Amino acid sequence: MTPILAFTIVMFIWTIGEFVSTKSKALISMMLVASMIFLVGFAADLLPHDLIQDSGLLGLGNAVIGVIIVHLGTMMSFEDLKLQWKTFLIGSLTVVLMTILLIFVGEMIFDRNVAVAGTASITGGTLSILMVQDKVNEIKSAGGDLGILSSYLLAVFPLLILNLKNLVGFLFTANILKKEAQRVKEQYRKGELIFFEKEVEQNTAPIKESVLPEFLQTPYATLFLLGLTTYVSRMLSDLTNGYVNTFVIALLLGIILRHFKVLKPNALSSTDSFGLLMISIMVIAFGPLADIVPADLLQLVWPITFYLIAGLIIIFISSFYIGKKVGYSGPLSIAVGMTTLFGFPGTMVLTKEAAAAVGETEEEIAVIEQNILPIMVTAGFSTITITSVITGGLIVGLMIG
Repeated sequence: MTPILAFTIVMFIWTIGEFVSTKSKALISMMLVASMIFLVGFAADLLPHDLIQDSGLLGLGNAVIGVIIVHLGTMMSFEDLKLQWKTFLIGSLTVVLMTILLIFVGEMIFDRNVAVAGTASITGGTLSILMVQDKVNEIKSAGGDLGILSSYLLAVFPLLILNLKNLVGFLFTANILKKEAQRVKEQYRKGELIFFEKEVEQNTAPIKESVLPEFLQTPYATLFLLGLTTYVSRMLSDLTNGYVNTFVIALLLGIILRHFKVLKPNALSSTDSFGLLMISIMVIAFGPLADIVPADLLQLVWPITFYLIAGLIIIFISSFYIGKKVGYSGPLSIAVGMTTLFGFPGTMVLTKEAAAAVGETEEEIAVIEQNILPIMVTAGFSTITITSVITGGLIVGLMIG
């Protein structure tokens, strides 16, 4: 298949996914729709099995994963973390506890590789499963034994969890946030909260000054700096013999370089390339679907069910307990913990929907959003963007072959 035709088909599949996601108000994710189309298309030979390879996106995606992670680091500042330290504490500790417990229990029930793959996917996002798939390919290339699941099943396993956990997360959190919105509304009506109008600082706002000369602040220069940071991250990882994952270092460097005004907040937003780069890394996750036989999916039913249920139980208990300790209500604490299942922009979409559903006036809706939205957006960054990348980068090193 010609590259342009393959590229066009992939983009069409993604367009369908985006349409369904929009119509369902993000209840059904683009990733879930695209996964189902690719799975059915490959299994029924409706799509050529080298479609993703021929599209040219695979090579681009492998090259820019680190760039995206540095960019994610520039979306958070030390100031944000200070203001929302309670939220960050709940979200990050929930992910850490989930990681420890699920690795421990999962290894006893299945094996270490399934435990790592399942834990990384239930606690993280696309980047976490890409780290797992990369490790699986490394072990496979070295001729190692991956355990109870074959290489392509072990690569598909976290992708399926990722898609299903988004749906589960949306369903549970939508109802939980409505309870929190109701609590905020009642407080407002009692006079315990006031409506305030405040200019909200966005991550996309340009920094007032930069330590770099103008020629290094252009879109091309920004991409150069992001690529250079990724390369430095790889070098630093090599100094630890790969024990500290490249992506963990890249994320931390992104936060640090934003703080010192080397990189702009939300760095890729000024390059007009974020959309294409994100799609290119997302399609990497779909690669293993080309080799899967539908009957093989039966082997994954039990581990997928286990990690979804166990993950929910740990989130409910740990986030509720930690949140209560720092003074958050029960529903808000659980909602913060639940962001590990979906992250941004679901955190924003669900909050706005809850506010619109519960608030009876424009002012009540605004008050609800003002008291919940900053917490939920920060929660998504603390779980998916920061902590899960760090924990995922650490636990993939535990995989054996």
